[in-house]
Amino acid sequence: MIKRLLQFIKGYVRVRVQGNSYERFLNLCANHYIYLWNLLPTDTCYEVNMTIKDFRQIRPLVRKTGTKIAIKKRYGLPFFLHRHKKRKLFLAGFLVCLAMLFLLSCFIWDIRIEGNYSETREVILEYLNENGAGHGAKKSSIDCKELAAALRRQFSDFIWVSVKIKGTRLFIDVQENTDLELAEEKEYDDSDIISNVNGTIVKMITRAGAPQVKVGDEIKEGDLLVLGKLDILNDSGEVSNVRYVPSDADIYVKTTYPYVNEFPLAYKKKQYTGLEKEGFYLKVFQDIIGINRPSSNFEQSDTVTQEYQAMLTEDFYLPLSFGKSVVKEYQIVDKKYSKDEAKKKATETLNKFLEKIQEKGVQIFENNVKIDVGEKTCKAEGELILIGKAGKRVPTEVITSPQEGTMSE
Repeated sequence: MIKRLLQFIKGYVRVRVQGNSYERFLNLCANHYIYLWNLLPTDTCYEVNMTIKDFRQIRPLVRKTGTKIAIKKRYGLPFFLHRHKKRKLFLAGFLVCLAMLFLLSCFIWDIRIEGNYSETREVILEYLNENGAGHGAKKSSIDCKELAAALRRQFSDFIWVSVKIKGTRLFIDVQENTDLELAEEKEYDDSDIISNVNGTIVKMITRAGAPQVKVGDEIKEGDLLVLGKLDILNDSGEVSNVRYVPSDADIYVKTTYPYVNEFPLAYKKKQYTGLEKEGFYLKVFQDIIGINRPSSNFEQSDTVTQEYQAMLTEDFYLPLSFGKSVVKEYQIVDKKYSKDEAKKKATETLNKFLEKIQEKGVQIFENNVKIDVGEKTCKAEGELILIGKAGKRVPTEVITSPQEGTMSE
């Protein structure tokens, strides 16, 4: 693209090479570093493109090889300006247009955000606008590394951010921390681990601290699971000192979760009538300057908008958009779930709930939920037996006495 643009600015010609020694002529051009492109053979000659500068240097080669050179067509800005040199207003407008395009190329007009799930595009764009990196921001004022670091600081779920500028577009790729096992390790003070659930311990791995429970024990919320105090014994088996540590353990607990979901069989549904009205609008620099909104006397309607942004190339977007608005009439009608439809809806809701808790690392051990469809309502009720990590940190109570000192790692 850039190469073609430079060729257009400098100007080039397409010439016809005739004679018995045109192959020698082409070899001499290569030896003299004369750039040729789009070489095509015809019945009695060759046609090829070359720059104006190179065309002025081939006269000695033409005499040496006895070939004949004829200009077939001229291309580029120099010839364009020469043809329109008497049209001063047209030339001035053309130059102003070029200047405008150059000026617009210095700003960001399109922002592409990918990989975001917990944070919406609108929230991220609002942050970018507040920090001078939104639509219309000057490219030279954006430090990609600093902006990536700022996004990580602002949005705690972003564990990796890549920011790059290409043309008039700003690309932001993010990766969110959706895996609990990938959570960033932190430095903790001396602490105990207590239970935050009621249940039965099914697995326990202690890395630091003194475990106060074992696999198979029934625990309640608030029970001490791991003590952040280690007794140091002497040769006689007596406590000679105490060391306080930040407790660290993976404790998996089987818990019972009551599940209830009830909804009425009768519901209201939006139903489109098929009547529509269209309108169009124009947006410049994110401001709507022209609009032809479809007039509507519909009592109830939805408006669907499609917007298209103008661009010169794939990465050269312009601050100009045009859109189409469609107003669709709808009516609210009374509906009622059948028995099969109600069971399907209740099952889908339950499955979505199970998928959400599984994404948090919780295992479904048993599913004892039953679905009952009555005359007016559908009810899904029962118990879920879950296995998941348990425990929360609390500061260790430091006890000092004349007999025992304290040590910390």
